[in-house]
Order: sequence, then C-alpha cells, then structure tokens
Amino acid sequence: MVFKILISIVFIAELIIAFSIIFQLVKFDRAINKTIIYLEKTNPKINELLDLFHKISGQILELIPIWLENIKEKRDEIILLQAKSLMSTILFWCINIKVIKRIAKTRFAKAAWKGLTLIRNVI
Repeated sequence: MVFKILISIVFIAELIIAFSIIFQLVKFDRAINKTIIYLEKTNPKINELLDLFHKISGQILELIPIWLENIKEKRDEIILLQAKSLMSTILFWCINIKVIKRIAKTRFAKAAWKGLTLIRNVI
C-alpha cells in the first residue's frame, strides 16, 4: 500500500512537471507566432525602406563627383589666396627692408634710435 502511495505521488509530480513544461512551450509558441505575424506585416514596409535606401545611395553616388569637384575648386581658391598673401607679404617685406635702410641712414632716425635706446636703458 505504501508502495502505491509513493508511486502515485511520483506520478502526480511528473504530471505537474509535464504540465508546466507544456504550458511554457505553448507560451513560447504563441510568442513565436506573434513574431511571425509581425514580421509578415512589416516585411513590405522593410522592403520599401530598403528600396528607398538603395535609391538614396544611388543618388549620393551620382553626387559624389560633383561634390569632389566643388571641394577641389575651393581648395584651389584657398591655395591661390594663400599664395597671393604670401607673395604680397614677401614683396612688402622687401620694400620695407629697403625703406628701413634708407630711413636708418638719416640723422633723424639715428637720433630717435639713440633716444629710444636711452629710454630703454632707463626703464
């Protein structure tokens, strides 16, 4: 009799385990079915998005050479402006050196230089 009670307790425990496993499998199956339905609904939208991305990337591919051309033109303009600035600076510096040498030879400049040197030594 005790043996039958123990067997029935083990059988009931196995039924409970089997029921919980089946219950979890049913829940998992429902979640998978909902996911499949959602993917089937969104599949055309995903395809539309992919087509849109493909068209956009095609347009960008067409625009890249134009953008590169504009960037090269801007680069050339910047280089030209910098070269002009450098050339004008060199020219101004050369003229400035000649003028400074001529001014330095005058009596006024020599007196001013001595005065500035004296002021600098005092300070």
